[in-house]
Amino acid sequence: ISKLKFHFLVHLPAYIRRFGPAILFSTERYESFNHVFRLACIHSNRQGPSQDTCKVFARQDIIKHIATGGYWFDSVRK
Repeated sequence: ISKLKFHFLVHLPAYIRRFGPAILFSTERYESFNHVFRLACIHSNRQGPSQDTCKVFARQDIIKHIATGGYWFDSVRK
């Protein structure tokens, strides 16, 4: 069981003044990524949602790789 460290909150305003926004404590960017996951699950049959989501992200990554000029090195063909 982990114990929450509320004492840290006492020091947080001083850290923000000294180092700037508490980016590492922000969850907005991760919460907004939930929308991407939900969109990837739309066409899922709900039997294997994690597998379906992984396939969608893999296809998107392949397309991004090709669109940005990436290629796959073939050691047989030079």
